[in-house]
This record gives sequence, C-alpha cells and structure tokens, in this order.
Amino acid sequence: MKLKIVVITVFMLLLANVTGCAGKNAVQTNTDKKIEKIVIAEPGTGESWLPVYLADKLGYFDEQGLNVDYSDFGGGHGPLVIASLIAGDSQFALTGYDQVLKTYGQGKSTKMIMATSDKNPWSLFVGKDIKSFADLKGKKISGGMEGSSPRAFVRACLKYGGLDPEKDVEYVTLPSSGSLIGALEKGEVAAGIGSGITKIQLLNLGYKPLVDLTDPQQHQKVLNSKDFPLYVVQVTDDFIKNHPDTVQKFSNAVVKAMHWENTHSPEEIAEKISPFFPNANKDDLISDIKDVQLTLSKDGYFSQEGHDTVTKSALDVGMIKEPVAMANVVDDSFLKKAHDSYAK
Repeated sequence: MKLKIVVITVFMLLLANVTGCAGKNAVQTNTDKKIEKIVIAEPGTGESWLPVYLADKLGYFDEQGLNVDYSDFGGGHGPLVIASLIAGDSQFALTGYDQVLKTYGQGKSTKMIMATSDKNPWSLFVGKDIKSFADLKGKKISGGMEGSSPRAFVRACLKYGGLDPEKDVEYVTLPSSGSLIGALEKGEVAAGIGSGITKIQLLNLGYKPLVDLTDPQQHQKVLNSKDFPLYVVQVTDDFIKNHPDTVQKFSNAVVKAMHWENTHSPEEIAEKISPFFPNANKDDLISDIKDVQLTLSKDGYFSQEGHDTVTKSALDVGMIKEPVAMANVVDDSFLKKAHDSYAK
C-alpha cells in the first residue's frame, strides 16, 4: 500500500511539473475563460481588412475568448452591412469611413474604433485602346452606384484628368469588381475600379491604370491628401456602452495582429489568410498583399487630415449633407488601451 502511494505521489508531482512548464512556454488557452460569440459583418472579403483576418487565423481572437463568425453580404453592399450592425445581428462591421459618416447623418450613432487602412488603395483601369483621360470622353465607366464610395473615387479621377464628371462620361454599375475584367475585354466599359486580386489579374492581362493610388504622389494629386482611411471597423454606440470589455478584446486581438503583420513577409501573411481567399492562386495573393500593404495602417489610428479628406469626398457625391465632427464618429480609446497593453 505504501509503495502504491509513493508511486502515485511521484507520478502526480511529475505531471504537475510538466503541466507547469508547458503553461509557461505555450500560448495561453481559453480553458478557464468564458467564450463569447461575436459576428463580424462585411461587404465581401477585402484585403484592406487584413489585420482582422490575421487576428482570426493567428488565434488572437481565441486568446481573448472570442468565437468569431462572419456575415458576408458580398458585392460591396455596405448599406446591408450597416443595417445588420444597427439591427444587432452583428456586433462589428468592416466598412468604409464615409459609410460611417452617412450613418451618422441618418441619425444613427456609431463609432469607428480603428482604421485598417490609412490610404485609399484603388486604381482606375482602362481598356487597352484608352491612352489618356481625353479618350474617356463620351465613354461608359464602371463607377459604382450613385452616391457611393466608388463613384466618389471615379469622380475625383475624372476631375484630376481634366474631365467633367457630370457631363463627359456615362456611368454604369457592374455586379462586382471581378466582373470588370470581362466588361473591359468585351468593350462594355472603357474604365473601372481595380483593387485587390482583381487589380493583380488586370495587370497580368496587360491592362494599365490611369490612376493608381498606391503611388503616394498620385494619391496626393488626385485626393489632395496623403491620408484617406477608407477601411475601418464600426461598432454601435449602444454596443460600446453595454459591452466595453468585448470591444476591448476585439481591439486587443487586431492590434496584436497588426504588430505581427508589420514584422512578417507577404509570403508568411499569404499563408495565414489564404483560407479567406480560396479562389486566389498563391502568387496572385502574395502580389496582392505586397500591393495593399502600401496603403494599410500600421497602428489603426485616425488623423484629422484623413477625416477631412473623406468628409470632402462624401460631400461631393451627396453621401452626407453637411460635415461631421471627427469626435462624433471616432472612438480610439480601445485602440490606445490595446497598444498600451501590447507594449507591456
């Protein structure tokens, strides 16, 4: 009996020692944490929300006790994303800065808690027979819906090129950015917006952009600013008030992912996020990441210059009727706490 007790005691001590060593060196698990489910609404998967996807695939949401699901509205349907957020069907929305301004103008109070991009990443691609902006006069252009972010971008490009966006072109709406390739090849449109994987595919097919905002000089000339935080994360004021811990956990995970992204190669990033882009081949995805990283935010913070630039763009297309104060749509307090926590 004594021998059994000694053997069992020794075994338990060894097990405790092994478990203790593993706990010291391994990634913290959530066995003692309450798992909270959250839904992230998005208007289609977009590379400019890269830090959010990395936080998922690197396990940082899990570390914070968050079980993440996505509600993908596809086709760039920003209004549906925000409707889902307002209705409470989702808790976080991947959306555009100008959409948040529009939401505020409609009397619905929400906040951007971080920006995943600090520049606009879009390009205006043209048919192979188009050599200058003058060649676009009288032509059809894929410019998104009236009063939308894409329409604001196209209008800015046309003004930059010396054309009148009200009179000199005809706007058409394509079902998705990916359909631009077929529309250009068939001659159905003379120009359209290319970004992400579509941009890489267009370049591979020999199409050229008249405007490429990943070039800092063109960004400044076309938008009259170096900052344009197009891609953001949006949360309702009610959710912030009632669930501040959840917002903080989300912010902690994404900030940690931003730091990881800043220190890893496009190849390593592509390997992690490839499940979000199942139809992209490896080389195109790597090229896409290299391109979009030129416009991503490294820390998630906002700037007054960026706010003013987006406001001007939104006013131009009638998304908002009057300027909105930055304090009414931005809450970076969770972002700041996340950075402070990461630094410790």
